[in-house]
Amino acid sequence: MNDGPVLDAVGPRLRALRQQRGATLTSVSADTGISVSTLSRLESGGRKPTLELLLALSRAYQVPLDELVACRHRPTRASGPGRCAAKAAPSFR
Repeated sequence: MNDGPVLDAVGPRLRALRQQRGATLTSVSADTGISVSTLSRLESGGRKPTLELLLALSRAYQVPLDELVACRHRPTRASGPGRCAAKAAPSFR
């Protein structure tokens, strides 16, 4: 499975969460034990997040893990697993 698009979206979400809370990289580093350098690379896309890093950040920001990695739109069969679709597919029941 190619998780590239999903993981690529994590960095901007992390930066947005930090900025919304008025936190600095230094303060998040102190809260999580993740180095400032690693946090910066995560936010800029220079490093892919690991589960260990995401769990620490999820706790620090007090958000569910899936909020850090989930698509805003549900994946569809056309977009494939692990990929975000522009719109959710209509449901035919």
